[in-house]
Amino acid sequence: MASTCTVLRRRRRPTNRRLHRPYLFATLLALAAVAGSQQTEEEIDYGNHNLEWEDGPTSWEEFGHANAPDVCGLPVLTVEEWEAGKYWEGNKPVLVKNVTDGWAALTNWKKQEIVRLYGDAEATMGEGRRVGETGPDEAGNLLTPTTVKEFVTKHMYNPLKYFFDRKIAIPKGMLEDCHPFPMPTRGYLENPDAGATYALSRKKKVRKTLDEEIWRDHLAISIGANLQGLTFHHHRQAWNTVLFGKKRWILWDHARFKHNTTRQNRMTRDWDDDEVHFEGKEWIRQLYPHPERLEEIRAHGHDCIQHAGEMMFVPERMMHMVVNIGDTVSVISEVGLGIGEGKKPEDFLYDPEEESSDDSEEWSEDSEDS
Repeated sequence: MASTCTVLRRRRRPTNRRLHRPYLFATLLALAAVAGSQQTEEEIDYGNHNLEWEDGPTSWEEFGHANAPDVCGLPVLTVEEWEAGKYWEGNKPVLVKNVTDGWAALTNWKKQEIVRLYGDAEATMGEGRRVGETGPDEAGNLLTPTTVKEFVTKHMYNPLKYFFDRKIAIPKGMLEDCHPFPMPTRGYLENPDAGATYALSRKKKVRKTLDEEIWRDHLAISIGANLQGLTFHHHRQAWNTVLFGKKRWILWDHARFKHNTTRQNRMTRDWDDDEVHFEGKEWIRQLYPHPERLEEIRAHGHDCIQHAGEMMFVPERMMHMVVNIGDTVSVISEVGLGIGEGKKPEDFLYDPEEESSDDSEEWSEDSEDS
């Protein structure tokens, strides 16, 4: 009994309140932490509440560099050189400077203005790593519908949310803010019937080349926070122009991985776990430093920083990965990209997780190429 009474006596409330307060305060903090951890995704405020895009966090110290010739190695062209040389017809990436000179978007797409003027523009958001794996058009239920205003004010700093949509129904004025478009996209706007001939009936012109094979006058929009971006992927020829922020690009020659799944996986994935597809920032941090990958990019690729006002041209099938440095807004034109009508409800029903491993291997080996 004596020992039992001793135990009970030690559990009595302390009489010295000053000694008790630190214990009480620590308990309250712990309870608050538990309550905070139980917040639902919808309750957490991931919004960007800064005045300007430039006020957001940036990882320049970690991810920026000076585009040394032996690291980036891309020619930097003027707009005049880009157009005179018709570099979009080639198979080499290039950077073009001062592309946004004169664009109204430099004013109308500032952080507060884009929300005020185009807040209702509809698009989708999703995890950059997953969208990079599937492609934005095939992401299906990995995407969630949103608007410019909702994304910026509620979701932009969620590490699993990235605003990128090639089917966005961009309001007319928003597109006009990016005039004059760079060539060759501007060429279609100036003459949509270029290359077309009259049908036998002589009633209308027809083009022998399918719309999916030409540069048209639609743009996709990308809005992402610092360190967001798409993982390794490839597509048709495209240009990407940054209005605000910066992007770090890792580009890799298509010839190096065409019909070579082993090399592609060794380059883009963790050798210890082939199923893991790293986010861009983690690929740069963890996988890129390996000598084999560094040497491969130095010899057969490019590692470049794209600044605001510059355009990156990416040739068809060139593998690439992009990481934002700071809050970044950009527009993209791609061969075959037509005017968006927005996502339909059925677009979100598709489950890319049901794709078989055989299908994934086919994509990796570029089976579409002859």
